[in-house]
Amino acid sequence: MYVFRNKFLMGAAIALIGTMSLCAQPAKHARGQRRMQVMKTVLNLTPAQVGQARAIFREANLSVKPLRQQLQETRKQLHAAVLAGDAQQIQQLATTAGGQQGQLAAIRATSMSKVYKMLTPEQQQKFTALQEAMKGGKG
Repeated sequence: MYVFRNKFLMGAAIALIGTMSLCAQPAKHARGQRRMQVMKTVLNLTPAQVGQARAIFREANLSVKPLRQQLQETRKQLHAAVLAGDAQQIQQLATTAGGQQGQLAAIRATSMSKVYKMLTPEQQQKFTALQEAMKGGKG
């Protein structure tokens, strides 16, 4: 397993994993640039890989944009149902919101899978180490 010796690099790596949930929240231009900079640094991406990753993330963002808007509307409706005390509507809207969140998670996971597949074995090992560090609460 890849071992991080530089605390700054580990912090940057953790930031990378945290920002990889780009599809779950509106991605701002600056956030996307930071994510790519961290990926370039930590995983030592080539210019071609950077271009591929950007294209993958751009495609994912286009896919999730209407879904995010639907989820936002569902949450507004759910809030109104809560205030109205409509248990049946709450159940229905909560189920809808859960499905929408699941779709977002699937798009996010698919985009990360595409990025992972384009990495070299060494980069994949670094990427896996980053994920393991995040799961273990290290750093």
